[in-house]
Amino acid sequence: MNNKRFHTSVVNLEKLQSYQFVVPTYQRPYVWGDEQLNKLLWDFYKSFLHDRESNYFVGTILTKENGSVAELIDGQQRFTTLWLTAFVFSIKKSNSVIENFLTNEKGFLKLDFEIRTEVHDYFDSLLKEDEGSKRNVIESDIIVKFPYLKNIANALVTINGIIESIDEQDLLGFGDYIYRKVQFIKNATPSKIDLNKLFSTINSAGIQLEQTDIIKANLLKRIDKKVMYGKIWEACENMNNFFERNVRSSFPNTDWKSVNLKNYTEFDEDVFLYEDLSHTTDGEEIIFSIDDIDKICDGEYQESKKDTFKEDRVSEEVYCRSIINFGQLLLHTYRLHLRYEGKTDFEGTFHVNRLIEVFETLENVEDTKEIERFFLLLWEVRLTFDKHIIKWITDVDTKIEHLELMNINKNSDNYYTRTKYESSEMLMLQSVLYFTGDYLRQFWLTPYLGYLIDSEHDFDGNSKHCLEVLENYDNQLSLCTKITDKEASLELLSNDLNVDFDIFTYLNKPNGTKYKHYWFQKLEYILWKNWKFDETDEFKSYRITSRNSIEHIYPQNPENIIKNPVIEHEYLHSFGNLVLLSVAQNSEYSNKSVDEKRSRFKGKNTYDSLKSYYIFNEYGESWTETEIEVHKNEMVTLIKQHYCLA
Repeated sequence: MNNKRFHTSVVNLEKLQSYQFVVPTYQRPYVWGDEQLNKLLWDFYKSFLHDRESNYFVGTILTKENGSVAELIDGQQRFTTLWLTAFVFSIKKSNSVIENFLTNEKGFLKLDFEIRTEVHDYFDSLLKEDEGSKRNVIESDIIVKFPYLKNIANALVTINGIIESIDEQDLLGFGDYIYRKVQFIKNATPSKIDLNKLFSTINSAGIQLEQTDIIKANLLKRIDKKVMYGKIWEACENMNNFFERNVRSSFPNTDWKSVNLKNYTEFDEDVFLYEDLSHTTDGEEIIFSIDDIDKICDGEYQESKKDTFKEDRVSEEVYCRSIINFGQLLLHTYRLHLRYEGKTDFEGTFHVNRLIEVFETLENVEDTKEIERFFLLLWEVRLTFDKHIIKWITDVDTKIEHLELMNINKNSDNYYTRTKYESSEMLMLQSVLYFTGDYLRQFWLTPYLGYLIDSEHDFDGNSKHCLEVLENYDNQLSLCTKITDKEASLELLSNDLNVDFDIFTYLNKPNGTKYKHYWFQKLEYILWKNWKFDETDEFKSYRITSRNSIEHIYPQNPENIIKNPVIEHEYLHSFGNLVLLSVAQNSEYSNKSVDEKRSRFKGKNTYDSLKSYYIFNEYGESWTETEIEVHKNEMVTLIKQHYCLA
């Protein structure tokens, strides 16, 4: 290899089989949580189902290589995730070639850690355990002595939950797909390079050019009033800030005393001003320099100097993170645009990696006015999104994020404030949809945003009517299996779907960990909405959160066989004996007796799940096959009533 040049190649896990990867000292620990794991693995699976013969490009890794040993400068999070995924496949005895990724050709751990010997020892111990012990690593209470292991142990349980919910007939092919079809761009550094300087450069580099930037440039070059439409795009693209803050920054010369964004839907160029009209000369547009425009950096709003030091300002700053990125918003908007233009949906998969390909048709339309209509629709979609869709909100004191539905108000100083709605059915339902849907697509947004824009009413974000609409959409999407989610989501805007899924038959089968997590989360919403018990502090603090681990209330491998003797398979793995918990909650309960689980549940300041509450409070001290069957029937009946099927 040339001592001065990087060597770039396209590789998959199979081509990397001879390597041993080492995570260097300066790398941070493994930090991925449920959201990143779900995004990666479910997108792999969606792509596998769509076209298992096509390659899936997952990004770039950076290495410094010495023979077959490669120092992993960038890519640790993905490689650790892939190693844990390969381990889960080995437990399932899938016979997939992905299991080869656990060790290299010489039998050494495929992924090693330069100074974190506890991680090496943990990985090594997993491979040396017998099959029964390997399963217990996931199913039992994992005691983590080292902080570096905590996220790895949690990720192992989450990945296991994801793989458990995949059809067994797909496991072999899916594992092979990850091993052979998931592609990386591997950049190997020159042999003589200052790694400290390189790593510092990587982490301090500026924002890279996104596909959205290319699309913006291609669209703007086709139309007049480039500055105005560019400002509309600019106001919409920072998804990690509230829309009204973006608008105030992009259109600074607007008369904010006469404008209330809460009541606006359409863009009005006579109202939202990006230039000082008093300085306009005949036939000229004044384009502000970059120094004249307030900037939005890292999700934080920076106002103009005169506003920042305004003594009587009373607007409380609230910071947010969107549940989707701007590329995803563009795709939802484009689908609605095509519908309004009387055209069919774009072909192929809904994925931000295809943005440039998808938007080629719009960039090349003969009627350039159509491009302008797209920009105007983008404004409407973004404004509607901010008013009606949940966001991640950071608590100022605890710095903890929660999903919230935010109300927008204008105060006496013409600033906008954001306040949280009280916990509501809309918040809970959207949380279910977010956590159980496709993280990278959130198909429910297309029909819901379309309905809100089509409606002539200015609905409140917490509107009961809107809740009924979203419930109806969700119910239909969850029962429609004959067409894809992409097709179904657009069809909902015009017609009811042809539903064909039999809830009763499905929930009466002893599916165990194979149950789709959606049905547990949907039941949590139904129980919360129809809560018949006292609204205790524990109930009031309850939230629908990310949960990926199915727990057997009556234990599969009881610690105390006298208290919990073996029961029949159909009851052990019944929907009645199962709850969906977070990784941490599940590892806490593990194979403990029902009595001990009940005691732990009642000693907490919030409920692990509302289904757990029913189990531990409705059936006294007894939890046998009889109670499991009664509880299952009660829960199935509640679900059927919600779907108006009872």
